[in-house]
Amino acid sequence: MLATFPNASPTSPRNLILAGHDRGARICHRLTVDKDSLPPALHLVGTILLDIIPTKAQWDKFSNPDIAQGYFHWPLLANVNFATKMLMAYGGGNWARDANTRLTGRSEQSAARMAADGAVEVYAALFEKEETLRCSCEDYASGARPEYGEQEADQKAGRKIEVPVVVVFSAEGLGRRIDVEGEWRDWVAEGVVYEAVSVGPGVGHYLPEEAHEVVAEKMLEFLGKYGG
Repeated sequence: MLATFPNASPTSPRNLILAGHDRGARICHRLTVDKDSLPPALHLVGTILLDIIPTKAQWDKFSNPDIAQGYFHWPLLANVNFATKMLMAYGGGNWARDANTRLTGRSEQSAARMAADGAVEVYAALFEKEETLRCSCEDYASGARPEYGEQEADQKAGRKIEVPVVVVFSAEGLGRRIDVEGEWRDWVAEGVVYEAVSVGPGVGHYLPEEAHEVVAEKMLEFLGKYGG
């Protein structure tokens, strides 16, 4: 998701706020660090990241068995050809259903929201297609060596987030295993506004669906503060 706001002068760049969840949030992180490469017509003023820590930090956590078990799909899916064949044999729809159940929060409200309007079956139908599985795996492969190396280089060169940022995360999911607030501090430049918001209880990974009222309120607050 992105939001642009018209400025007073028609010749001025439009203010831009980036927002994303999971893999989309990782794209937002990349674009935020590379904000100087954005088109001149866009001026990045803030970023909203939902339920992630930096990709490099996530991979580095795999020395912890609990985290490695919880995120086993990362190295699996990064092996594109092998993983695509395995998921096709298992059933792409089965994979989508199981992954959804595994990552959804434990509250009845979260389960009901995720199942609303047959959303899970829509995902399952899409994941029955080999192209969906392969492209999903390609995404994880890109998040392995290429993205890890880029973020490693960023940190060594001191390239960090230089615009206000809010990170919203599941207290019982990502936050149970990892100090999300602490992890992000070294990725945000000194003096830059940074806020971490823990969401729970009973809320899992799918924050936009499971806790849409919390996410919407925080996003509207952020847009009102930095989007003008």
